[in-house]
Amino acid sequence: MKFKYLGRDREGNPVRGEIEVDSIYEARNILLGRGIYIIEFKEIKTKEPILRRLKIEEIIFLSRQLSLLLRSGLTIVLALDIIQENIKSKSFKNFVIKIRENILGGESFSEALSHYRKILPVLFIEVVRVGEVTGNLDSVLLRLSDFLEKEEELRRKVKNALIYPEIVAGVIIIAIIFLLISVVPIFVNLYRGAGVKLPLPTKILISISSFLTNYWYIIIPILIILYFSFMFYSKTKTGKKKIDKFLFNLPTIIGKIYRENIFLRVSHTLEILIRSGITLGGSFELISRVSGNEVIRESLLRTREKIMQGQTISKALSDEGIFPLLFIRMISVGEAGGNLEDVLQEMERYFESELDNDIKKFTALLEPALTIILGIIVAFVAFSIYLPMFDMARLITGK
Repeated sequence: MKFKYLGRDREGNPVRGEIEVDSIYEARNILLGRGIYIIEFKEIKTKEPILRRLKIEEIIFLSRQLSLLLRSGLTIVLALDIIQENIKSKSFKNFVIKIRENILGGESFSEALSHYRKILPVLFIEVVRVGEVTGNLDSVLLRLSDFLEKEEELRRKVKNALIYPEIVAGVIIIAIIFLLISVVPIFVNLYRGAGVKLPLPTKILISISSFLTNYWYIIIPILIILYFSFMFYSKTKTGKKKIDKFLFNLPTIIGKIYRENIFLRVSHTLEILIRSGITLGGSFELISRVSGNEVIRESLLRTREKIMQGQTISKALSDEGIFPLLFIRMISVGEAGGNLEDVLQEMERYFESELDNDIKKFTALLEPALTIILGIIVAFVAFSIYLPMFDMARLITGK
């Protein structure tokens, strides 16, 4: 905070100036120590820095560094001061400075974080709140950093599995468009000049080529409109629910990977929340927010209501008919044995192993599948282009 002041020194001479401190009380004490008696004090309003949503890597860095410094015996204010000095990103640095200022103003760490719900995961704020209440903030932050690292690793794993097919599909589409727009018209003019009767495959290819060549200025805007319409619809409650339901019920290996990804996230998140000391009701409410699927979100909220009414977790999940039978039975074992978090950790390992295996299967199947598709398309184009040449050859030879 920056202040402009007007005062008098010990000799009674007027003194003006500016001072940058953490609070108005600190400013007064510093100036009195210099022998300046304050007449007027005014805070200089500075433009608030625009804070973007924090990256997962930044939250992991903050959690891990803060955990280390707190375990070393430092206060949270001093720890944040050291952390912000080692941050290069201006937005991230401003965020840490603002949190430190809020704590100096009398707020707890979780209260300071709660002002930034738009740029922080809600799960992070709530787990920190519990860590403060239970007095083990350092270990909770360490657990959070491990959790977020695993979540990010999982996200990258699924994303990387889709990069190859996306690139190949893009290359196939570009190649087809190039053939239809640049190559096919050359042969069309050749066949028309020769007066050759065109077979059906060639007519189909020429029709597609002519449509793309003559109406591209209509096709492109339509595709753009369709894309943005879909994006808008997917953000509505009804649209998101229908899309999520479709993805969750996909019968292919893609659907299996999608479901395993969700079950892994649920197991992992529930484990860290229970270990951190959050109640079952609070845990299920938080999981529903981070599940990433509207169908699962609603199911988890219904499960929460049943648990609050006295049902066991396994019975409440079983009634939903969404979660795998193995998962429900293992939850039942954990409830009976009083070691639910350990059972959830085992389920997390199981789903992670299944997900890894299915991603490997998917990528192994995808390469030959895309090669076959590309081969069929190229074969059709080549067949359609060269088929009329046999008729041309007959006309030339007179046979």
